[in-house]
Amino acid sequence: MKKWVLLMLVVISGLYFQIGVTKADFQLQKPLLTREDISSVQVNGLYGHSRLFRENDGYEEVIIAKVIKWINTSNLSTGPTELELNKTSTLPNLRINMKNGNVSVIEPAYNCSSASKTKICTPAEGEVIYTWNNKKVRLQSRELFDWLLVGWKYESVGVSKEELLEETLYFRYYPYFDETYSDFIMCPRIDKIERINGNTKRHIVHLSALNYSAHHGDVPYDRIHVTLSDTPENGVKIIKVEIEKAVPEKETAQQCRRED
Repeated sequence: MKKWVLLMLVVISGLYFQIGVTKADFQLQKPLLTREDISSVQVNGLYGHSRLFRENDGYEEVIIAKVIKWINTSNLSTGPTELELNKTSTLPNLRINMKNGNVSVIEPAYNCSSASKTKICTPAEGEVIYTWNNKKVRLQSRELFDWLLVGWKYESVGVSKEELLEETLYFRYYPYFDETYSDFIMCPRIDKIERINGNTKRHIVHLSALNYSAHHGDVPYDRIHVTLSDTPENGVKIIKVEIEKAVPEKETAQQCRRED
C-alpha cells in the first residue's frame, strides 16, 4: 500500500512538473509569429463581412506588422480555450495565412456560466484564443481584442491622393541622392516646399523617409532629411542631407501616417 501511494505521488509530481515545463517552454517560444512567414491576414466579422490584408501590399504590410506585434507582446491568461458556445453561433475570427500553407486563428475568448439550466456566455474583455498546429492558448491583449471586434473596419483602404502625390514627388528627386542613401525609401514625406523669392517655378523642397532595411522591426528606423533646390536654370541641386538615427517608434508611426 505504501509503495502504491508513493508511486502515485511520483506520477502526480511528474504531471505537475510537465505542466510547468510546458508553460515555460511556451513562454520561451516567443515571438509566436514572424512577419517573414506570413502571406496574408483575413478578418471574418459578423454578418459575412470580411477583409484581407496582404503581405505583398506595402500599405497593408504595416497593418499586418501591427497585428503580429500585438500577438507577440500578449500575455498568457488562465481560463478555458475551448469555446462553449452553440455550434451555430457566428464569431469574428482572424485567420493568419502562412507561406508554408499553415493557418493560425485568433478568436475572442468567452466566459460561460450556467444559471437555471441556461448557459450564459459573455466575451472575456481583452482576451483572445490563439490556435496553431492543433494547439490552443488563451492570451491577454486589449489592442488585439478591440481590433478583432471592430478596429479592422476602420483601417484605411489604400493610400490617399496626398500620399500618392508625395511619393511621386519624392521619387522624382530620389535619383539625385548619393548611392549611400539608396535604402531610404520607406514612408517618404514632403515636409515643406518654399518658393524662392516668390517665384512659382523655383522651389526649395524638404524631404524625409525611413530606411527600408529596418522594416522587419529588429532595429529602430533611421530617417533621412534632405533639403534641395529645384529651378529651371540649375535643375535639382542637393543642398543638405542629414541622417537621424534610431527614430522613436511614435515618430516612425507619424512618418508613415499611422498616428496623428
